[in-house]
Amino acid sequence: MTQDTEVPANWKPDWPAIADHIVNRTLQIQRGERVIYMIDAWLYADLLDCVRAAVLNVGGIEQATILTWTKRLRELRTPRGTSPDPELVQLEQRAHLDLFQTADVFMWLPNDFTVRGTYTGWETEWILDRWRGRGIHCHWFPDPLAPAGDGVHRKLEYIYQRAILELDYAALKKRQQQLLAAIRGRTLRVTTPEGTDITFSLPADGWYHCNDGELSRERALRAVCARDREEEVPCGAVRTVPAPDSANGVIALRKTVAWNGFPFDVNEYVPLDIVFKDGRITELKSSKDNAKLNQIYTSLTGDKDRLGEIVIGTNPLLETPRGASMPTYWGFGDGAFRFHLGDNIESAGKYRSNLWINLFLSDVTVTCGSDILVKDGKLT
Repeated sequence: MTQDTEVPANWKPDWPAIADHIVNRTLQIQRGERVIYMIDAWLYADLLDCVRAAVLNVGGIEQATILTWTKRLRELRTPRGTSPDPELVQLEQRAHLDLFQTADVFMWLPNDFTVRGTYTGWETEWILDRWRGRGIHCHWFPDPLAPAGDGVHRKLEYIYQRAILELDYAALKKRQQQLLAAIRGRTLRVTTPEGTDITFSLPADGWYHCNDGELSRERALRAVCARDREEEVPCGAVRTVPAPDSANGVIALRKTVAWNGFPFDVNEYVPLDIVFKDGRITELKSSKDNAKLNQIYTSLTGDKDRLGEIVIGTNPLLETPRGASMPTYWGFGDGAFRFHLGDNIESAGKYRSNLWINLFLSDVTVTCGSDILVKDGKLT
């Protein structure tokens, strides 16, 4: 749900406080721990400088820095930021894994999501699934579709800072645990005024993840998958994987969202209905070039027809300002809901595909039997 957001006059981001939060509260970096950064050197340089200072102040060791691709360099890569040479892809992955094995902490600091293919992505997927360290995502980025001087960028910065520095973390953790207790082992129904109506079951003994703002070394050692070894800043997501053959119904998309995944842009086919039966996509229905959509879908490989993950947002301070082209911070705000289609390697899943798509829904109602968990886009 979008809201009007007022930013105080003369407000500026408190980069030192945010950096201190990342280093000392979220990651709890200890003396001697080795850190790898992945950065866009042209975006939020002050935040990077403050994070580096905070790392050094606790006795951390700066092990390496990975730079995202510039426009010129992206032209030498694929839309996913990888080399076009399959052999080089494998060599690059292995080289980065070798690097990570020398470190303890990985920080993915803000990069520019107004363009695609500026990074490879395997640092937080393929590598985290094989590495014993821990990391953060800090996707603090300008609105992908708004022009440079648009006020929505300042609103997003203000919202992100509040959602990090003013959040009641104890209350968030309690709220997330209550939500887990309500959904574990039950069947959920998700509906929207736009026509979504889908049910699916959640295994009692399945994988569940609470993104609650803390990822110490001890907690990371208990991880079972990549998601458990990385924390979002700001936080707020509750994640799980539906039972394999349980999804039935339709996901109805009527609004475009700026960034939704790979390898194609869902926005080109909205309004779009995605029909599920017994856990698999059986039909894609679009009023915009449905033949092209189905041709692209047919060319995809692996578990492209699977519901890979659901994400429920719980952070009450992550509001979405009017004019934003996508839900604030990937839909981690209170009552936001996201379906993920296809590959779910990050989330302890078994699906493998070159389809990796996020479907953001607003104004959802989520029920478990007679229990209403989310009503019109708000956690109850």
